[in-house]
Amino acid sequence: MKFEKTLRSARLTKSNSNYRALTIAGFDPSGGAGVLADARTFAFFGFHALAAITSVTFQNTARVFGAVNQTGEAVRAQVLPLLNEHKIVCSKVGMLPTFEVVREVARLFRETDLPSPVVDPVIMSTSGHRLMEENALEPFINEILPLARLVTPNIPEAEKLIGSAITSEAEMRHAALVIRKMGARAVLIKGGHLRMQEAVTRRQEAGGRKQKVEGGRQKAEGRKQETENDEGDDSSVFSEDAIDVLDNEGKVTVFREKRLLDVELHGSGCILSAGIAAGLGKGMSLEDSISAAKTFVWEAIRNLAPG
Repeated sequence: MKFEKTLRSARLTKSNSNYRALTIAGFDPSGGAGVLADARTFAFFGFHALAAITSVTFQNTARVFGAVNQTGEAVRAQVLPLLNEHKIVCSKVGMLPTFEVVREVARLFRETDLPSPVVDPVIMSTSGHRLMEENALEPFINEILPLARLVTPNIPEAEKLIGSAITSEAEMRHAALVIRKMGARAVLIKGGHLRMQEAVTRRQEAGGRKQKVEGGRQKAEGRKQETENDEGDDSSVFSEDAIDVLDNEGKVTVFREKRLLDVELHGSGCILSAGIAAGLGKGMSLEDSISAAKTFVWEAIRNLAPG
């Protein structure tokens, strides 16, 4: 019931021709991610979707096989006619594959009245295919992040941005701060990639150490408790909860949801960022926009769960 109420409060009662939401992202022919997923999400929240395609990818829900990238000029040519005809109240930026496209998209947001975007930094596919060229990362950091209302990296993307590993809630908080200092007003680190098997590994390691402790069961149990206590904030990561950490201009909020095991939703990051943009377009706070978007994604994932 809680989730249904959140969705009802976030969704517009009817679509309004004055509402326009823009996505600048890649095209996924499977429909699970990219501009098609964004458009469906915008429509759910009551917006008419507009889209500019940065890259045509060759993929299914399992993996990416390749892509043909648009030129920066082609991306700009897609967006400018939309600005002449429509009032765009929210925007989302996804896959920016090349240096040229990054620079042109940054120029569009600097030179027009487009609203500050929610930026989903698409760098690598889950299957390991690089979706942003290496020389595009630096201008992405220098030119796109300072324009963003929110940037929503997952753990691997955040690691690429900050150049170090993220293995705990404390490190997620630190990464959000570092990325915000790069220029973004707010950063949402998505913790879905901190997997449950890491908890199993740690318990196994702790169990192994426990067997080596001399002095019988009481001393061994004491060592196990000490190991768990020493983990501090890290222990919350290796739980049944999936956590996301938001740093909104210095105010930190941690979102916790029950983790749904053995279920993955292709394009969940695209859907989440589009949903957040839609909430902002309605005038919701950033925190409420994230809650509504997370609810929408959580419900979609739950519907995929067996049983």
